[in-house]
Amino acid sequence: MEEPFGNSSNTSNFVGEQFLVDPLKATFGPVRDQLYVVIPISIIYASIFVTGTVGNISTCIVIARNKSMHTATNYYLFSLAVSDLLLLIFGLPSEIYQVWYKYPYVFGEAFCILRGLAAETSTNASVLTITAFTAERYVAICHPFLSQTMSKLSRAVKLILFIWLVALVCAVPQALQFGIVSYGTPEALMCEYKRQILQFSFELSTFLFFIIPMTLIMVLYILIGLKLKKSTLIKKNCRQHHRRSESTRVKVGSSRMDRHCRHSRSTRRVLKMLGKCVYGIDFRRFCFLLRDTGLRLTY
Repeated sequence: MEEPFGNSSNTSNFVGEQFLVDPLKATFGPVRDQLYVVIPISIIYASIFVTGTVGNISTCIVIARNKSMHTATNYYLFSLAVSDLLLLIFGLPSEIYQVWYKYPYVFGEAFCILRGLAAETSTNASVLTITAFTAERYVAICHPFLSQTMSKLSRAVKLILFIWLVALVCAVPQALQFGIVSYGTPEALMCEYKRQILQFSFELSTFLFFIIPMTLIMVLYILIGLKLKKSTLIKKNCRQHHRRSESTRVKVGSSRMDRHCRHSRSTRRVLKMLGKCVYGIDFRRFCFLLRDTGLRLTY
């Protein structure tokens, strides 16, 4: 006998699917946003991935192949390039996929942990590298004689290796706290905070790898700025001295003031070069850290 309202099993399946899908959408939102949102974000991410990968690989190749570029400054830049590559390779491809499919997470628990490890290691290494770079810059500018005895290539290499070791060791507990979390169905798998290994680990990491380095870098830049201001005053005095010497036709080429002026001009050129190298890197990296810190504190 034909059922009056159609197949009851099909009806129950339809109702079951409705009850399955609706809670997911209510909790996590739609699987994918509108195309006018998804497509521009995907293009931006893809552009960042291509340009970042090509640019950082090129930086590493150029520094590695040219012996004339084997300096402490360039080795710090090499370390930052490797850090960016690590973040790009393990972060952006899966991020682009998740722009189109927010859930379920399809890359497995191993990649979920590995991605967290790469992100934490990269961030920690970048912060410590920039802090060490800033300290080197401070010594070179404010204590040039001390810099001549401290700024050795072998010491910079050992320091960079130590930085990466510390970054990796501190990233492991953070990464192991992530994993695949199931919300009752295979369609609701998420890569997120799963277990607690170390209490207040995110807050501790934020303090060690954001607040302390940020404070130290700000203090060092203030001291460098004071040195620059003093250098500007010396430059002004040098100009006045030069005008007076020209008006009186006195030879001052070998005088103490003239030697001081030449040293001041040389110092300013070095300051400009160092500033252009990493001001952009510092600002970009700490903007990323600010966003990363905000995400951590939401867990």
